[in-house]
Amino acid sequence: MTEFNQVQLTLQSDQDGEQSTTQFIGQAFQKGSSLYIRYTESADTLQQEVRTVVKIDDHEVKIMRRGAVESDQTFRQEERLPGSYRSPFTTFTLLTHTTQLTQALDGHLGRVNWEYELYVHEELTGTFKISLHIQALDTHEVAEM
Repeated sequence: MTEFNQVQLTLQSDQDGEQSTTQFIGQAFQKGSSLYIRYTESADTLQQEVRTVVKIDDHEVKIMRRGAVESDQTFRQEERLPGSYRSPFTTFTLLTHTTQLTQALDGHLGRVNWEYELYVHEELTGTFKISLHIQALDTHEVAEM
């Protein structure tokens, strides 16, 4: 039986020097040799929720989003990998070229960092630095949210 662990996620993003930090409450679980993190992006900023699953393997991070936005992106150091993005307004293909991918995980907790160039229709649209920090959930924080 799969054990689900409640976690607090801090996602830090730097896109061409513009930084943002977002926090989510989610679940972490192991399936085989992969760590899965799942959370829901709030409907506050979107017209409907987006369910996100992050799959972390030894040398790869894959992000799958379903809902108001549907997208798939895969990150593997020094590789260019295809992806997709679809919303009610547009659909396009993506390509990620990951220049750095590091992990410091202890079970389902820790940090994953990656840097990549994003190409849309084969045109470079930005350079990103992402940090995903996975922490044990403080049950007091849940009561306050």
